[in-house]
Amino acid sequence: MKKLLLKSSIFRFLERAIVVLTSLLLTPYLISVLGTTNYGLWILILSILGWFNVVDLGFPQAVQRQIVQALELKDTQRVNMVFSTSLVLFAVLGLASVLIMAGLTQVPAVFGVTGPEQLTLVHILLVLAVKVLWGFLMNPFHGFFAGLLRFDIDANLSSLNAIVKALLVFWLISDLNIWGAVVATLAADIITNLLKVFYAKRLFPSLSFKISLVNLDEIKSLFSYSKHLVLNGIISTIGSRAAPIIITKLFDLPSLAIQQISSNLVMHGQAFIGTITGVFSPIYNKMAAKKQNMENIFVQTTTINIFVSTVLNISLLMFGKVFIVLWVGDEFEYSYSILCFAVFSTICSGFNTSANSILLAQANHKLLSAISFCIVAFNIPMSIYLGLEYGLIGIAMSGALTNLIFNIYVKMALFRKYNNYKTKAIYIQLFTSIFLVYCLGLSGAYALEYFAINTWLTLIVSGAITFPFIILVCWFMLLNKPLRVMIFNLLSDKLNLGKGSE
Repeated sequence: MKKLLLKSSIFRFLERAIVVLTSLLLTPYLISVLGTTNYGLWILILSILGWFNVVDLGFPQAVQRQIVQALELKDTQRVNMVFSTSLVLFAVLGLASVLIMAGLTQVPAVFGVTGPEQLTLVHILLVLAVKVLWGFLMNPFHGFFAGLLRFDIDANLSSLNAIVKALLVFWLISDLNIWGAVVATLAADIITNLLKVFYAKRLFPSLSFKISLVNLDEIKSLFSYSKHLVLNGIISTIGSRAAPIIITKLFDLPSLAIQQISSNLVMHGQAFIGTITGVFSPIYNKMAAKKQNMENIFVQTTTINIFVSTVLNISLLMFGKVFIVLWVGDEFEYSYSILCFAVFSTICSGFNTSANSILLAQANHKLLSAISFCIVAFNIPMSIYLGLEYGLIGIAMSGALTNLIFNIYVKMALFRKYNNYKTKAIYIQLFTSIFLVYCLGLSGAYALEYFAINTWLTLIVSGAITFPFIILVCWFMLLNKPLRVMIFNLLSDKLNLGKGSE
């Protein structure tokens, strides 16, 4: 199981590296071809699609949990029942989302876009409704891959998706403008989604969809687990996707483009962190099913999460300003000021990732929706107020304050309500992480300016010299000796296994 988890982490990390690389190459090209206004419009479209891709009422977690338990019991009939039922359920949810999105296109002013861009927005959303429906239908397959701890398959297909999309964008966008991005997105999704179906069948030949296996009791069972995630899913979606709408309402599409540069960097950093700790969710489900104590794995995974987060966020702050200017130009330098606050938000939001996963595995997630409601009720008005006072940086300040209050204290208080685990050590690690991120990150950024690091070559060389030092500092400051030994042994076993296969 450890080897599967390590393999999954490696492939997910490689996937993220490919996604980041294609994004880094595409972004300046998109900005130069589309201009800041159309690039901001494309970012807004992707954000709106995200509303509907994740408005899944919490059922994916329930499906993954049910499939994991069925696979653990080696019950093929039960696996197919969960799969068939969930596929029908997601088809209904997908169609509902498409209808809602089509309804919103009748009042496009709600998205904060005016002028000719408004008509373009409406037409693209109607075409990309297909992508929304496909996204829902793929959820049972993701749950199936997770149940078999085969995250590597999802990771490899996601990598393929990013590569195909990037190549098609480079080929089409100069002729079709923003519609080239639309065609590239749809084509990449169709190819990779068909491959997901193929690999699921190849991995588990007994997997099949039968309408006769669609079971009302199974839907009730899924809903019984998910009912407290229904509201949470909707509220969290509104909260996480509100920023682009607020920015277009308060400012304009070019401002959204500036904010998106820092958002992209932070998003990729968070995704890298998820590649390491995200593979543990099925393990929590297995341990919860057996009613095992999870305190040790909770501390370990939270510590690993903090370690990876610290390494990446130090790097973001240290190299972010120079990187942004080299990447997309001087006009986006203001994004670095936003990044300084966004990094703090990611540290806070990632702190309780393991705690949230354990609550879900234990079905102790009943109050998460109430907390999510409080987060949105606090953050949206605060974003508007601080945005009017301080501009884009005010919106970033609101996110940092919200994450500090709710993710560091409120959600962890809920976790301790159900699990009497010792958390003092991880809080010490958290505050050590924050100190390291801002001390090393900002001092490093100042040093880069002092030494006039202003070319790609000097940036790469300075990164190659500095990054091992960052890892070494975090390795000894954040990981205790037993955990360092465990990670070292796992990596050694993987390397030896690789040599043996050669």
